[in-house]
Amino acid sequence: MITGEAVVLRLDVVLRRLAWAGFAVFGGGGVVAVVGSLFSRSVPGVVFSLLGVGFAGLILLALRRSTGSLTISAEGFAVDGAFEVRWTEVPRLRVRREKRRVGRWMHWWHYRLSWVGAGPESLLEDGEYAYALGHLGGGAALYAALARFAPAGVIELWE
Repeated sequence: MITGEAVVLRLDVVLRRLAWAGFAVFGGGGVVAVVGSLFSRSVPGVVFSLLGVGFAGLILLALRRSTGSLTISAEGFAVDGAFEVRWTEVPRLRVRREKRRVGRWMHWWHYRLSWVGAGPESLLEDGEYAYALGHLGGGAALYAALARFAPAGVIELWE
């Protein structure tokens, strides 16, 4: 898809922030524990600390591989390597916002795009195409991008 003046929105920002927090905790804590274990000359402490640093490295690798973004342009919208939908194929696009609980006190907004029309068969659910999105800055950027690029009368917003 040629993007031109496209708007690119990152997917699953909340989950990525939690992963960065895990990387900082395991990486920073592991490095501090390695230094402390070296000064106390504790071999099991060094091994355990290096495992923490290794786990932080695995989190960082997973973050690098899980980068995904929704690109909305005048031609349509797409997620690189997952799907591409052109506006000429979409007679109706619905944006639904749902509150998802994270633990007892926290929540985050989950956005679901569903459209009627042509598109990748792998995304077909109950006669409609659907794709779930993570938190996108309260949805303002998503709504603004869709309102800017979508043809008139195509977008239907659900709350």
